[in-house]
Amino acid sequence: MNSSFQPFEDRINHFAGQHPDAPKREIILSRLYFHVFKELNDRQNLHLSRFGLNSSGWFTLVMIYSTPGNSINPCNLSDAMVSSRTNITRLSDELVDKGWVERKPSREDRRKIVLSLTPGGRELVESILPHQWDYHRELWSGFDAGEIEQFESLLRKLLGRIDESMEKSCGQ
Repeated sequence: MNSSFQPFEDRINHFAGQHPDAPKREIILSRLYFHVFKELNDRQNLHLSRFGLNSSGWFTLVMIYSTPGNSINPCNLSDAMVSSRTNITRLSDELVDKGWVERKPSREDRRKIVLSLTPGGRELVESILPHQWDYHRELWSGFDAGEIEQFESLLRKLLGRIDESMEKSCGQ
């Protein structure tokens, strides 16, 4: 069975024929990771669309929900989401417009704001959680515990290599 990734892989195989020194397997694995991420994200967005959300909005709500007091500083939210401050502002605007999040002045520093879940935002998160749990369980049901552990270990190892590479390139 051909996968949705096959067209890319076919072309890289051809490319590697022209450039035998190319690290073909590493190129394919790197792009396969992006492809799988996109497919996961698209599927999650489809699953969440019935709630008026996409994955970015959902995980923003979850990050706020999972912070003590259901409130978070936008800078901390940006760090937790591994997202730019600009994108967090855009996401926050959308969630505020939908009535799920509100902006409040910080108690510690009036110049800063915090993002807080509204009661409706809390109810929304709690109503979606069982659907998300079912989604994730179904998605990973084809893997045994050892495979999941190994996959996580390998992804963390790859992330470590990426982090090391970024540190080296920034230090030069």
